[in-house]
Amino acid sequence: MKAKLLILGVLHRGNFHPYEIKRRLENAMIECYTDVEVGTLYYAIRQMDKEGLISTVSHQRVARGGMRTVYKITAKGKTEFVDLLHRQFEEDGPVSQTLYGALLFLHLSDLSIVQDLIRDRIARLDEQIAKLGPIRKELRPVLSTGGEHLLRHLDQQRRLDRDWLKGLLTDVKARRVCDVVDPKRLAID
Repeated sequence: MKAKLLILGVLHRGNFHPYEIKRRLENAMIECYTDVEVGTLYYAIRQMDKEGLISTVSHQRVARGGMRTVYKITAKGKTEFVDLLHRQFEEDGPVSQTLYGALLFLHLSDLSIVQDLIRDRIARLDEQIAKLGPIRKELRPVLSTGGEHLLRHLDQQRRLDRDWLKGLLTDVKARRVCDVVDPKRLAID
């Protein structure tokens, strides 16, 4: 999961300094499925500022005598964000590694595009599941116990991801996609 996507997503909610961005991501329980290191976050913010995806709104004095910079998302950043968000739905791999972070911002996506991307992803999983059956059958006589468990897990994981994506697709098709009820609560420690 790209830090850029997460930072731009948070900045859709308002203008924040890097520590507040990190705090909001923590309050959204992002650490359950990806690491957002403070150093990575600050580096990504500096790069995004240079690229014109975000810009400085103000500098604030902090209690210990330092300064902190508050950023806002730019029009270029909003365009980049939507592109990054949609690309996450195209990614191959387990949904836990590719989609969990993107789901925080599903309400900001173009649902027609996401609907098609989810359908494509389900079709790819169906193909992968279909290919795995003959491979398991062919290798069964020579597989180790560990190899058998590995192939079984791959099959189960792909089926679980496919079924989960079908549920997500149902909500996207029905336009049952919304933001959190009270976005201000994301700022609460």
